Amino acid sequence: MNSLVANQVLGHLQGEQGYYLGLSFHPDELQAIRLLIEKQWIENIIKNAPDACEKFREYGIEKYHELSALLKHHTAWPKIKRVLPQNAVDYIRSTSLLKALEEIYGKFAISDEENLGREEFYWRLVRPNQSSDVGPLHADAWFWELDHGITPPGVTRVKVWAAIYCEPGLNGLRVVPGSHKKNWTYHGEYRDGFSKPKIDVEEADLNIILAETKPGDAIIFNDRMLHGGAVNHGKNTRVSIEFTMFVKKMLLPPPG
Repeated sequence: MNSLVANQVLGHLQGEQGYYLGLSFHPDELQAIRLLIEKQWIENIIKNAPDACEKFREYGIEKYHELSALLKHHTAWPKIKRVLPQNAVDYIRSTSLLKALEEIYGKFAISDEENLGREEFYWRLVRPNQSSDVGPLHADAWFWELDHGITPPGVTRVKVWAAIYCEPGLNGLRVVPGSHKKNWTYHGEYRDGFSKPKIDVEEADLNIILAETKPGDAIIFNDRMLHGGAVNHGKNTRVSIEFTMFVKKMLLPPPG
């Protein structure tokens, strides 16, 4: 990676935009990550709907929504069931995307918000036309302010979201460019077993855009930028993966 790309990433996250879209997993890496996610997905289905697991396997994760009524969707997929195992962590750490991020930020750690004793990469399922599958706009920094995890001293948090299965223009991540530069008010609401942040502004009053992503594309963003999952207007279940980096290098490199 040349210094120009590194400068662009760092500049976008700290500058007017608040996010950078231009890094991605290689196609073979994307396929490997899909297999790792689908293995965990089917293992959880076996526990929640054992009689239907072969049907789910036949349909595949992109068609999950066509069978999701066969299990209790909103109780079957707590975050802890979507945190990838150590072998998946090791593989993702070896990918070109993670190597590119190391070139930009230097060596970094990845958060362990569930206190599992290891770095956490976790995935999400968003079914077509199910608004309950996505949450309200928020800044990730608010979760940390509500005591969802501990940030080590001397580091800054940077979030990474990547599309695993998506339909460009129809689903993905909503972002509010430049929102990281303003202090928004919010309050905590008890949802899914713990306090989650909810912004004190109507979403209709914000300049929300859908980030244009194709499968494998990653969005690197400032953890104070407003964002949230988009309602899925596609035909298939959207799958994405996320993680939080603890980085030490946030200043732009010197010119030249």
